[in-house]
Order: sequence, then C-alpha cells, then structure tokens
Amino acid sequence: MEEAVKMLLKARHAMAFTGAGVSTESGIPDFRGSSGLWERYPVEKVASRRALMENPAFFLNFYRERFKSYANVKPNRAHEALARMEKAGIIKGIVTQNIDGLHQKAGSKNVIEIHGTLKRVRCDRCGKYYLPEKLDEEEVPRCNCGGVIRPDVVLFGEALPRREWQMALELAECSDLVLVVGSSLVVTPANQIPGLVLLEGGKAIIVNKDPTPLDDQALVLRGYAGEILSKLAEMLGV
Repeated sequence: MEEAVKMLLKARHAMAFTGAGVSTESGIPDFRGSSGLWERYPVEKVASRRALMENPAFFLNFYRERFKSYANVKPNRAHEALARMEKAGIIKGIVTQNIDGLHQKAGSKNVIEIHGTLKRVRCDRCGKYYLPEKLDEEEVPRCNCGGVIRPDVVLFGEALPRREWQMALELAECSDLVLVVGSSLVVTPANQIPGLVLLEGGKAIIVNKDPTPLDDQALVLRGYAGEILSKLAEMLGV
C-alpha cells in the first residue's frame, strides 16, 4: 500500500480505469464473478446485438429489470475515494467500463463511459435520444422512424462509441500511471487502455480480487475495491 501511495504522488498524470468490481459493494452484481449477472442471464441471450435483433421483447425486459435495480443504488467507498483523488488532482480522469453512473454520483467530473450508460435510451436505427421512461410505454417501444428504442449501452457484437473511445485513448496516451480498479482486463478492446499506458512507458497499480493478465507488469493490491481504495485515499490525505 505504501508503494502505491508513492507511485500516485510521484505520477505526473495519473488516471483510473474501472470495471464491474468497483460497483459490487453498491449491490450491483459483477459480470464475471461466481455470483455474476451472467450466471443468471447468459450473455448471448440478453446483452448482445443478436438478442436485440431476434427477441427485442426479452432483451428490453432484461434491461427494464436493470433500470429498476439501479434506481436506488448509491456510490460506495471506492467511488467516493476516486472522486476525492480527482478533486485533489491525484488522478486526472476515469475511464470506466461500467454503465451505472455511480462515479458521477460520487462527484467525479472527468468520467469517460466507453460502454455507454443506462441514463439514456436511443433509437437503434436513427440514433435519436429519449428519456429512459420511454422504455415503459410499450413492450417494444419504437421511434417515429420505426426503429426499436433501446438502452444507450454497448452490446456484445457492437463497436465502442467513437467519441468516448478516442477520449479514452487520448487520456491513456498522456498518462504515466493507471490505477486499475475492479476489472478483469479480459474484455476487448477496453483492456487496451491500461495496456497503452504501459506501452507508453507508464506504470500500473491493479486493485482487484482476482488475477488479471497484466498482474506481472503492475503493482497488485489484491482485495475488494472499497476497502483498499478508502485506505489508499486516507494514506494520501484525501
């Protein structure tokens, strides 16, 4: 832990990269853990482009359930610690794989959501945005153009949003340290972001309860995000 504090204080431009593990303490299930969401809902049936095309009603019912389960979810110690680190200038921004909006709720300002957000829904055909309540109007709500209205999240089989991906790449390219929190680092192309920091000569700190492919190139703090980050923030004086 002391070494991580030294690395963060020494860094000229540090960033954070977060995955599902940062939100588990808030009650949001981890996708890939033993109690993960995909244990109950096979990914190819609910979070893929194919699912949306073949069975939009089933697809949308799954996301309606997610909207409801996220409605009263609050940021946890990990989100709050990262927000304090950003406010103190220790990290310059966060690239997140999460779609829950909890970093912003905790007070983080520079958050790049590369997998989209549950805060918006849009037409799958023309891209027009709607408020999330639009999903409750019909079993399969449709836009004026006839397209299905869906959550503004990245599905398996879809490309990442161009603007957010470019912003993430630019943040990584100018960072000399990446603090990875709660990510398995197996989802592509998102996992290229920490790798890019290392490729550019930077360093990495990984906070995760399970091993990742980059562990041998990083300082690893094994455990739960909330516990470790709150302690780290305390040692940093924020």
